[in-house]
Amino acid sequence: MAVVLFLVLCVPVSAQNISVESASGDSIANFINKYLTGQGVYLFNFKYNNKENTFGTDQIGTFQSNGYEGLQMDSGVLMTTGKVKVAPGPNNSNSATDGLTSYYSDNVMNTYSTNNVTACSTLDFDFISISPYVSVNYCFGSEEYPEYVCSTVNDVFGFIITGPDPVTNVEKTWNAAIIPYTVSTTKPNGIAVAINSVNKGSSSNSGGTGCYWTYSDFYVANHTTSDAPNNKSGVQYDGYTQKLSANAKLLPCTKYHMHISICNVGDNAYDSGVFLEYGSFNSPSADVNLSHRYADTLERSKSITLPLTLAGTDYDVAHVSVSFGGTANIVQDYTVTTDSGVNLSTINTTFNLDQKPHSLTFKGTATADLHEPKLIELYLKSSLCEDYPELKSYDTIRYILVEDDLVRLRHDTIVAYDTCHQVGVEVAVGHPTVFHWMPEDGIDFPHQQYSSALITESTLYKVAAADDRGHTDTTEVYVEIRPKEGIDEVEQQNEPVVYPNPTKGPIHVQADDVVRVQVYDIDGVKVFESQYYDAPQLVIIDNLPVGVYAVRITTSTGIHVEKAVVH
Repeated sequence: MAVVLFLVLCVPVSAQNISVESASGDSIANFINKYLTGQGVYLFNFKYNNKENTFGTDQIGTFQSNGYEGLQMDSGVLMTTGKVKVAPGPNNSNSATDGLTSYYSDNVMNTYSTNNVTACSTLDFDFISISPYVSVNYCFGSEEYPEYVCSTVNDVFGFIITGPDPVTNVEKTWNAAIIPYTVSTTKPNGIAVAINSVNKGSSSNSGGTGCYWTYSDFYVANHTTSDAPNNKSGVQYDGYTQKLSANAKLLPCTKYHMHISICNVGDNAYDSGVFLEYGSFNSPSADVNLSHRYADTLERSKSITLPLTLAGTDYDVAHVSVSFGGTANIVQDYTVTTDSGVNLSTINTTFNLDQKPHSLTFKGTATADLHEPKLIELYLKSSLCEDYPELKSYDTIRYILVEDDLVRLRHDTIVAYDTCHQVGVEVAVGHPTVFHWMPEDGIDFPHQQYSSALITESTLYKVAAADDRGHTDTTEVYVEIRPKEGIDEVEQQNEPVVYPNPTKGPIHVQADDVVRVQVYDIDGVKVFESQYYDAPQLVIIDNLPVGVYAVRITTSTGIHVEKAVVH
C-alpha cells in the first residue's frame, strides 16, 4: 500500500505565543470528535493510554496559534511527552521539561524507536472512511533538536494504522507519518518522520543507521546557528517539522484502527509534542457524495426534474433523509416528489437511492405568495455504509422560486473539429422570442436561437434574449475549435465524442468500446437505451424530437455524460 504525503511549505514569522489548554478530565470521545474528527469519517472505541472514558493526564489538550504562522495551523489537538504547558513560546530554553508523576510505556512504539520508550501520550480509536482515502495534518516538534539529532535518545511518534490492504485485503500495520516522497521499491513504507530523519544535522553527533541529514527542507530551526535558544515568540520547541499531511489508501466502509503515539526515548528529559490540525482527520473526497445538476430558477407553474445518482461506485444504496430550509415553505410554496412517487414534506423526509438513475421533481404551487423570489433549500443527509449508519455525508440542493415567464439562458460550450457549422443557446427558464448573438461574425442568423454557422476559430459569444413581456437575460456560449486530429487523440484516450452537436439529424456517439447508451430528455425522462455486447465504436441515434438531451455513455473505463441539442 502506498501512503502519499503532501507538504505545505510554511515560513515562520514573529507573532504571539501559542496558547494551550489541558484536556485532563475531559471525555475522550467528545474531545476527539469535537477537535480532530472531520468530514467523511466515523470514529469510535476511543482509548487514551489504554484507558477509556476520560483523560487522566496533562499530556493532551488543545492549542490556539494566536496569529503565530510557523505551525501553519490555527488550532487543534496537542499531544506531548511532558505537559502541554511546555509548548508555548518564547523559545527561551534548549531543554524545557515538565515531568509527570507517572509514566505510560507504549509497547507498539518500541518497534519504531532506537531505545526503550516512556512518558508516552497514546490515542487509540477505530474508524470508518466513506471514501478510499483518509488524512490528518500535523507538525512534530521537540526540545531534543538539534543537540540530540542522530543520537539513541531522540523521541519518537507515529500514526500507526492497522486494517486490510485495499488491494490484497490482507490485514497489515504501517506508519502513515512518513517523510514526503520517500516511498520507493527499496523503502516501500517510506522513511518515518523523526528527529533523526528530519533535521539540519547536529554539531555533537554523527550520522549512523537510520539517521538522515538530507531532508532539511521539511525542518524549521527554532534556534540560533550555535544551537542556543533564539528567544523568539511562538513555540518553546527548538525545532519542528513543516506542516505535513499523512494520507492512507483504504477500503471504504471498512473498520481500521488508528494508533497515534508520541514517546520519550531513553530518558524523560527534553519534551516533544505533535500538533494535529483542527478537524483534519477526514476523508478528503467525501464532501459531496450525491451528484446532481439543476437550474438556478424554478418558475411557479413549471416543474424541474433533477437527476439524482450516487456519485461513487463503491456503494449499493444510500439512505437519504431530507430537511428543509430557505424562505420558501414546502407544500405551501412548492412540492418535491421522488421518482417512486413519494411526496417529500416535514413528515415524509426519507428516501433511498441505489445505482440506478433516480430523480426529484420540484414544482411551485399555485397559491405561493411570490411578491419577491423565495429560496428553496433541501439539506440531504445520506448514510452509505450499511453496517455503519452513523457515518453520514451531506449535500445541499438550492433553487430560487419565482413568478412565471422570467427568462434564463444557460452558459454553454460547443466543441467542433476544424469548423463549427451549427450553434444554439439553451433556454433554462421562460419563453424568449427575440435572440441576438454578439459578435455576429460567422453566424448566419444572429437573431435566432439556433443558427447555421461557419466558425473556424475558437470564439466567445454573448447571447441576449427577451420575451414578449420584456424579461431579458444574457449568457455566454463558447465555441471551441479543435484540430481534426483531436478526434483521434480523444478516441485513443477512450473518451466518447458526441457529434454533430447541435444537430438536425441523428446523434453519433463514437468511442473505443461503447457498452451501453442511454438518452434522457431535459425532464429526466429516458427516451433511448440500448445495450451492446460486441462493444461497437460508433452508435447512431435517430428520430429524436427537437430538444436538449443528456447522453449517458458506458464504456470499459466508466460512465461519461454529454449534452446534445437536436433542433
